[in-house]
Amino acid sequence: MKLQRPLAILFDLDGTLVDSVGDIADAANEMLAQIGLPSCPDVDIRHFVGNGVRLLVDRAIMRNIAGGAPDEQIDAAMEIFKAIYSRSCVARTTLMPHARETLGSLAAEGVILSVVTNKPENPTRQILDHFKLSSIIASTIGGDTLAVRKPDPAVVRESFLRAGLDQSSPAWFVGDSHTDVLTAKSAGMPSIIVRGGYNHGEPLEDLDPQPDALVDHLGEVLAMYRATRAI
Repeated sequence: MKLQRPLAILFDLDGTLVDSVGDIADAANEMLAQIGLPSCPDVDIRHFVGNGVRLLVDRAIMRNIAGGAPDEQIDAAMEIFKAIYSRSCVARTTLMPHARETLGSLAAEGVILSVVTNKPENPTRQILDHFKLSSIIASTIGGDTLAVRKPDPAVVRESFLRAGLDQSSPAWFVGDSHTDVLTAKSAGMPSIIVRGGYNHGEPLEDLDPQPDALVDHLGEVLAMYRATRAI
């Protein structure tokens, strides 16, 4: 599919630029141990990623407590998780295939790059720093940067503002999940979804609405951008 050439490309983080399940699972299981609950396997944690810390913690607890836990217990567990994860968010996290070369090439060709994620902003910045990507990212919006998070279009508007972009600037949103498709749609931009991420454990073929493009890896995003030269 040929799309309009973008001035900017916004990327999700978990499951799109990095595979972070290992560190998230370790933090979640340490949190569960501290509150006296059994651990949760990585494969289950993988399905919980993408909707913010509170829902991840809630789902991990609900796996062990029928009917879930009261709000105050979830809130307390969430703070435990955040403290643990902020101390160790890069031990097992790895870049997704072609992430470094794709981001580096896009930046070198003048594309303005941003990260928009539901992960809290502090560990997001730690991860970008760890992989030496911060210098090419124009703006970073986390799940706690604003009072709202994806798929609310306000996160895209804030990303544009911080990157010095006009709100009408042509842009793509690249992610791995239904949340990312909805974010792009709410902001009026095309969505590109990359296989191999999380999508809350659901098949990408079942996405509704469907993304504008579905690719096997991030290298195809770079190829799609270069193809827009001919448009």
